[in-house]
Amino acid sequence: MRKRLAAALSACLVLGTLAACTPEPIVSIPSSSLSEEAPVLTISAPVSPSGASAQEGILVSQVYAAAIKAAGIQAVVEAAQATAKDQISSLKTGSSDIAPAYSRELLESLEPSVEAESAADVVNALKKALPEGISMLDAAKAQDSDNLVVTAATAEKYQLKSIEDLAKVCKTLVLGGPAGFQLSSRGLAGLGSDYNCVPKKYVALEPLFDGSKEDVLWALLRDEIQVADIHSSAPSIVDNALVPLTDTKQLFPAQNVVPLVDSKTVPPEVQKIINKVSAALTTEELANLSRLAQDRHFGDVSEVATAWLSQVGLVKAGS
Repeated sequence: MRKRLAAALSACLVLGTLAACTPEPIVSIPSSSLSEEAPVLTISAPVSPSGASAQEGILVSQVYAAAIKAAGIQAVVEAAQATAKDQISSLKTGSSDIAPAYSRELLESLEPSVEAESAADVVNALKKALPEGISMLDAAKAQDSDNLVVTAATAEKYQLKSIEDLAKVCKTLVLGGPAGFQLSSRGLAGLGSDYNCVPKKYVALEPLFDGSKEDVLWALLRDEIQVADIHSSAPSIVDNALVPLTDTKQLFPAQNVVPLVDSKTVPPEVQKIINKVSAALTTEELANLSRLAQDRHFGDVSEVATAWLSQVGLVKAGS
């Protein structure tokens, strides 16, 4: 398969479609340039972390797929999102070739006994834990973690900048977030043990802004809750001028998006393309990607992915 992929890339050069095939920072993406002879690369999309947008894992996977297609290679994203354990299994059995995953959840599935505090420690531990034949490419700069936020009005009223500040008034405020936060040792329990912050009440709410009564952002803006657990990758933080409270004791561990590949089926040319995408995928851009997905202008997630790649300058849409 590796030889056929390399041949397909070379064929594009012969046919005069260099812009469509070269893994340079900017390529064009007319669909007619995609090679019919190259085998299709299958991408396993990860389940989004608890509390993050349920669509996030699919969006990230579609971005990698769109970039690979821009280089003239066919790629498809599996419809069902998979756990980290299932992603490893699919790579080992050959049912998928590429798997963007979340680093901390991936490490816990491979080596649950390994303790790694920082995001960098997790990535380093992963490199040693991966099964033979599976390679981890450059970790994306994008990080996802739980994140306590308040409105600007609440921050000013109580002079809140950090969770330590919050602890002084925690018992008078209502905290809202996903149901998983209430049960996690690094969620509500951790706030109590690490910060001595026990809220007046905890309300389990949906993590996405959809205008429903169960939505965490809507509840925060209506002051039904005064503190919300909204993940760091959510565009709603910037869009609503919310104030993230600094986690001085690092209760909420961050994790990176890390692309895994089957070393036998994904050639260096495609790996370079994946690394270019990862370099552009910062936490801010992960939020921008989700923001684009909320725009009804786009028909589906593949169009969102292509629009984002164009927005950050990695591809140039063909006419």
